[in-house]
Parts: sequence; C-alpha cells; structure tokens
Amino acid sequence: MNKRTLFYGAIVVAVVALALAVYYLIPGIYHPLTTTPPLASHPTHAVAFFILAAIAVVAALVTRPKSARR
Repeated sequence: MNKRTLFYGAIVVAVVALALAVYYLIPGIYHPLTTTPPLASHPTHAVAFFILAAIAVVAALVTRPKSARR
C-alpha cells in the first residue's frame, strides 16, 4: 500500500473519530452503540474515540509523504 494512501486514510480516521467523540459527549441525542440510556452522555465512548483519533494522528505523522526537495 502506498504511503500517501495510508497518510490520507489516517487523517480521515482521525477526523471521523474526533467527530464521534464529540457526538458521544452531547446529551439528549440518541447514541446507538450504548447499553445504558441512549440519550445520556457517554464519556467512556468519547474517551475511546479520542484515543482512536490520537492513534490515527500519530499514524498520519509517521506515514506522511516526504516533501520533494530541489
């Protein structure tokens, strides 16, 4: 797999995970992946998605394409 593909894929995963982390922090919205009241805030899910976003950011930094030098 190309390094550039991994770089952009990691960025997409980081953005989606960050959006889901914020989504699970907002109370009053239906949260589908929960067993407790689905309209409550779910900090455990939010922390898990924040950690996933951090891992994806590190993966993007490690696999970033090298700049072309003249």
